[in-house]
Amino acid sequence: MKVSLVTPWTNAWVPYFKAEVQRRGHDFVHVDDWRAVPASDVVMHGWASWQHAGQPVDGARNVYFLRRFELFGPISGIEWNKVDALIVVNDWIKGKVERMFAQRGIKVPVHLVYNGADPDRWNYRERCHGPCIGMACHVHPKKNLPLALQVLARLPAEYELHIAGDIQDSCTAQYLDHLAKASRRKVYLYGHVDNLNEWWEMMDYCLSTSISEGNPNNVIEAMLKGICPVVHHWPGAQDQFGPWLFRTANQAAQSIVHEPYTSARYRSHACKHFGLDNIAKAVDIALGSNQEIAQ
Repeated sequence: MKVSLVTPWTNAWVPYFKAEVQRRGHDFVHVDDWRAVPASDVVMHGWASWQHAGQPVDGARNVYFLRRFELFGPISGIEWNKVDALIVVNDWIKGKVERMFAQRGIKVPVHLVYNGADPDRWNYRERCHGPCIGMACHVHPKKNLPLALQVLARLPAEYELHIAGDIQDSCTAQYLDHLAKASRRKVYLYGHVDNLNEWWEMMDYCLSTSISEGNPNNVIEAMLKGICPVVHHWPGAQDQFGPWLFRTANQAAQSIVHEPYTSARYRSHACKHFGLDNIAKAVDIALGSNQEIAQ
């Protein structure tokens, strides 16, 4: 059997899908251009967006992944009558998609499978409270970085905000720089960081202030390193990171300063819910080898 995975980016999960498919004795092909998909028995479309992962391939079993952004437009352009299954990574998104499919008469099974990360790739150690707050995210409005500055403003003066990610919106970057200087707070923009495992070593907290996420790898990876997560209550966050959520800047600051710091608990949670078993579950669905998987 030949299995093709279509994604225009070399995502971190591609090698894990390759290893899992090959472990089962099948051929695996990673295709970065959906127009060049070879003859395949199964096509895994890495995104529920025909612009990024193409339309269903005739004669193959077609399975799509929906991470987050597709929900706000691209999902509507896919020929769903030719799709065999959809995998989503967020509980709230699953419910929203199922309601939308029901309204449109689309009969595609929707499965919830969180992202999978490799615990062995992220160096773990016991940690404790400290002043360095890390964010591994693009500098973009949807990441809600003004809220991060509001959290920082409610913390003692020694706390610092460190942001690793491409600057995709210069207006947001200028705002961060302006307000940080005006308030005399330390905010560091690193741009793209190749080795996040090393970068996270400097951090004591992982802050996520987004207005919308699917199942963010940055939080998962920080937790695997034993770093305390502090996560905004975006839709679907409750089921993923319930014990570490905040709704206001004051709540976030209070949790950073006063909540117990338990590295082993963060890593255990990430291993249990976001480990490589999720890659195997997704491959089961893609191959159609476990039709009894709960919807």
